[in-house]
Amino acid sequence: MKNSSILKISIGMFCCLMFWPLTVIAQTPPSAMANLIDRCQPKMAKVIGAGTGSIDGYATGFVVSPDGLVLTTQGVFLDGPQVKIELADGKSYPATILRRNRTLQLALLRISPTEELDHFVLSESDVGRKGDWVIALSNAFKVASKSEPVSAMIGVISLRSSMEAKLNQRDVAYKGPLVLIDAITSNPGASGGAVVTFDGDLVGMIGKLINSSETNTRINYAVPAAVLKEFVEGTLETQQSAVNSATKKQSRGELGIVLFKMGDRSDPAYIDRVRRGSPAAKQKLKPDDMIVSLAGKKVGSVKEYQLAEKELIAGENVTIIVKRGLEIIRLQITPQPKQ
Repeated sequence: MKNSSILKISIGMFCCLMFWPLTVIAQTPPSAMANLIDRCQPKMAKVIGAGTGSIDGYATGFVVSPDGLVLTTQGVFLDGPQVKIELADGKSYPATILRRNRTLQLALLRISPTEELDHFVLSESDVGRKGDWVIALSNAFKVASKSEPVSAMIGVISLRSSMEAKLNQRDVAYKGPLVLIDAITSNPGASGGAVVTFDGDLVGMIGKLINSSETNTRINYAVPAAVLKEFVEGTLETQQSAVNSATKKQSRGELGIVLFKMGDRSDPAYIDRVRRGSPAAKQKLKPDDMIVSLAGKKVGSVKEYQLAEKELIAGENVTIIVKRGLEIIRLQITPQPKQ
């Protein structure tokens, strides 16, 4: 679905909601809502892994089986030497990664609890309709640890649709069906949280944060419960091996950009010079241009540019955005084989 279509539908839905009588909220006693949130807390998990640079080393998850299966979001934090799960009772467990899907940004972990766990039931069909009120539970900003409860936010289902968001030609930020919600869930650490109806049924999992470096906007969505069920049962093809093998066969790319190195790696990524005949030279990038985005990733420092450059593949077009004086310039650039 086109971004413009999502925006138009979202605006229209928002206008309708402004005049929607809040009968469901009004008819739901505060104690009933508090009880619902309390019932969901034992099913939630805090996922702690390794952080790197500006990438957070934590996320949210939730339990989907009594013997210790935990669903969470796919991320770099899972690539560290150890991933840890903290449950609502304060107990901590080392986690084993069973399966990943980089298209849907899902990961399935296993822990070994000493007793059966309270858990969410994954439905084979859609849960929640357009206009239904929902509660989103997550450990956004890592506000909770050990036995502290995760945060809860109330929202409404705006629509069900599908989306394909790409970082570049090779990497997909998310591709698949989604449930668009109006609760602000696009916060660090919220990915992997649970979205439930006022009856406590699982609508889906809070999707991975998707940020447009060009428009500085984010989308709030959930991966539907039926998709999660297929992933847990193994009927969705995991893309981990395919991505790894494809990357190995392709040569790494570079742009021929040399950055200023007078300060440290936290300084802004200003171009010092471009190599003659390089992709950067062909696109007429200039000294003193400040790089603000590369291949869909925000660049706020020399270190972040270096991390983004390491993922470039020779021959695959990417977008580079630079600031030249007061002008923002967006260019398509094709990396050359790294020498």
